[in-house]
Amino acid sequence: MGWLSPGILVSAAAGLLLIGAFVVIERRSSDPLMPPGLLANPNLITGVAIAFMFMATFGSVLYFLSLYFQEVLGYDALQTGAAFLVPTAVVVAGSTVAGQLVTRFGLRRTLAAALAVGALGAVAIGFAISPDGTYIELVPGLVVLSIGDGVVFTAMFIAAATGVPDRQQGIASGIASTGSGAGAAVGLAVLVLVATAGLDGLSGEQLRIATADGIRTALFVVAGGIALTFLVAVRRCPTPSGPGPVPVPYQTRRC
Repeated sequence: MGWLSPGILVSAAAGLLLIGAFVVIERRSSDPLMPPGLLANPNLITGVAIAFMFMATFGSVLYFLSLYFQEVLGYDALQTGAAFLVPTAVVVAGSTVAGQLVTRFGLRRTLAAALAVGALGAVAIGFAISPDGTYIELVPGLVVLSIGDGVVFTAMFIAAATGVPDRQQGIASGIASTGSGAGAAVGLAVLVLVATAGLDGLSGEQLRIATADGIRTALFVVAGGIALTFLVAVRRCPTPSGPGPVPVPYQTRRC
């Protein structure tokens, strides 16, 4: 449609007006859904930033792997679903132990280590992707990426809830979940542009090869995004004074 088409301009203007209306309503409400004062908590802002980047990077990998399995390797839907069993199991395991890791090593160290591991995993997957690649070649990278994925997913909610009063824990978790949802939309949009650059006019075997190359490039960009998130975690991540309860994410994660 083009950036200057009426549909795009009207949608953008409507979005800005709705955001403005939300801010006005929340400031005037006696019991706001998102208390403005809560946003003054730097820990929450850091947690939201990490959640945004998490879904923009880790959360986008599943989409590109689905394309790779079906459009490049020729898997059917059932085979593609089965290919995600290994990374899913590792993500669940990582999420399960994340709270224990935070208690033992601290939030900042746990997040930084998990993000570093995730970046290495994304790079490994990128190198393994090729028009003639196999699933076995992907497994090491999938396992490493999924370890970081599971730990970061839990730890980022701990970061968002640090220093937040008990009665506002649910609100903080909801704000972090909203940030992750926005990150998923923005990150995938940007990465699709990266992955599909140069595909116009191609078909057949040329399209299959170019698709693999584009997905590989997108995975390297994902690794770069995770590295940026690592810097945010190292510089801005809160360090709780003592162990506390691990907050339950407001929103069930979409697999």
